[in-house]
Amino acid sequence: MTNIISSSAFLALLASSPTPSASAVLKIPITKLPPSDYTSHLLHTPNSHHPPRLTSPSTPKSLSSVLSAHRHRLLRGVTATLPLEGGNEETIVIRDLSNAQYYGTASIGTPPQPFQVIFDTGSSDLWVPSSSCVTKSSNCGAKTTFDASKSSSFEEAKPPAKTDFIIQYGSGPVSGKYAVESVELALDFKVEGQTFAVVDGTDGLGELYQEAKFDGILGMAFPILSQDPSSPTVLQSLHSQNQIPKSLFAFYLGDNSDGELTLGGYDESRMLDFPSKGEDAINWVDLLSPAYWLTPMDSIKFGESTVASGKIGGIMDTGTSLIYGPQESIMTMALQLNGQFVPQVQLFMIECNVEIPDLTFKIGGGEYTIPGTELMIQDDSGMYCFLSLAMMDFGEDIADAELDTDQEQEQEERIMNEEEEQVVAEEVVQDIKTKTIGDKPVTPIPSGYDIWLVGDLFLRHTYTIFDFGEERVGFATLKKD
Repeated sequence: MTNIISSSAFLALLASSPTPSASAVLKIPITKLPPSDYTSHLLHTPNSHHPPRLTSPSTPKSLSSVLSAHRHRLLRGVTATLPLEGGNEETIVIRDLSNAQYYGTASIGTPPQPFQVIFDTGSSDLWVPSSSCVTKSSNCGAKTTFDASKSSSFEEAKPPAKTDFIIQYGSGPVSGKYAVESVELALDFKVEGQTFAVVDGTDGLGELYQEAKFDGILGMAFPILSQDPSSPTVLQSLHSQNQIPKSLFAFYLGDNSDGELTLGGYDESRMLDFPSKGEDAINWVDLLSPAYWLTPMDSIKFGESTVASGKIGGIMDTGTSLIYGPQESIMTMALQLNGQFVPQVQLFMIECNVEIPDLTFKIGGGEYTIPGTELMIQDDSGMYCFLSLAMMDFGEDIADAELDTDQEQEQEERIMNEEEEQVVAEEVVQDIKTKTIGDKPVTPIPSGYDIWLVGDLFLRHTYTIFDFGEERVGFATLKKD
C-alpha cells in the first residue's frame, strides 16, 4: 500500500496466565490518520521529519560532567550520560512525532474533558495541553485544551512530588506542570489520582503539532522511561484500581481502516489461528529489558538478502509509523533500489516503478513479512516516491556535545559552590535508584545490540500483545477483515 501527499506540497519542500475473554476487557477504538494527512505531516515541511536519535554515551569523567548531563534530560526521563551501578550505561532513543498515525480518545477531569491522544508504546508519560498553551505557544490554537478550573477533581502536584515536566522530542521540547486527576477511558473505566502533565510549552513540536489530529500523548511503556518514574502509568493504575483484570493490552492497527486497542486482555477474534491453536497461536517473546517494548530479533531479510542478524533488537512502537534501523542496514537496502537520500525529509527517494523486495522479520522463531508493495511512500501524482525504511541517527552524546560548545555552561559549572553540587549529586543518586528493579540495574537498551525502531508499518501485519506483568510481547497472525 502506498501513502499519498500532494505533489505541489512536495515540490515546495524540495525547495501472562490465560487471559480473560474479549468480553471481559476494555476496548478502545483508535482512528487512523488519512494517508494524505499522514504523508503531508511527514514530508511537506522542510526538516519536519527527525529520525530517531540513538545515543550510546560514555561515562562522565567528573562530577561536573555528571551534573551537566543531569540537567540535559532526554526523552523518556533517561539521562544521556548517567552511568548506572556496576558500570552499565544507558542508551536512549529520541523520537519525533512527525509520523504518528493512530490516535484515540481519553478523558481527563470531573466532569471529563475528552482529548485525542496517541496511545504510544514508545513512551510512558501522559500529557495534554493546558488552557494557557493557546497564549504561550504558537501552535496550540487548534487544540483541545485542559481547563483545570472546570474540574472538581484537579490537584496541582506539590513537593516532594515532581512539579515541573519537560520532555525532549526530535524537533524540540514540550514543557509544563505535573498535576493529579481522574482519567477515563471508554466512558466507564476511570482511574483516580493519576499523575499527568498539563503542558503550555509546545513550540518545540513546530508546525506539525498545529496540524496534527492529536492533542496529547498517553504513554504505554514501562515507568522507568517516564519523566517521573515514581508515579504509576495509566496502565498500572487501571490494573491496581481493578478496572482491568490483567496488566496487558493488545493492538489491532487497521490497514485501510481504523484500529482497536484492547486493555486487560486480548481479542481472540483478531487472531487467525486462535480457533485451532488456542494460546499456542501466540508467539511470546521475552523483553530484553523492561523499559521500552524491546524484543530480541533473530534476523531481518530484504528479499533473499539477510541485512541484519546476531544481536539485534526491535522496539515495538505504536507511536511511529515507519521502520528505522542502523545506517548500514538501511543504506544496503536503499542502494539496492538505487535510492537517493533527500536530507529535507531524511528518506531515500526511489523510482515509483521499482520492484521492492519483501521485508521479513524473524522474531522468536516466527517470520513476519511486510510486502514490498507497502514499503513505499508516494505523492498523489506518482512523481515522487520514497522508501518507508529510514536510518536511525547515530550521533555523539548530546550532553557531551553541549559541554564542548557551550562555554557559558562550563563557566557556570566552575563557579558552582559545594552546597549546590551536593544537592544535585543527591538528585543523581536518586535517579540511579529509580532505574533499578530490586538490586538489578535496568538499562533501557542493553549494550551490544543493533536497535531497530519497529513502527506501525510492521505492527499492521500482526496482532500484537504487550504483557506488562510478564515483561513480554506476543505476536499472532492477524485475521484480516
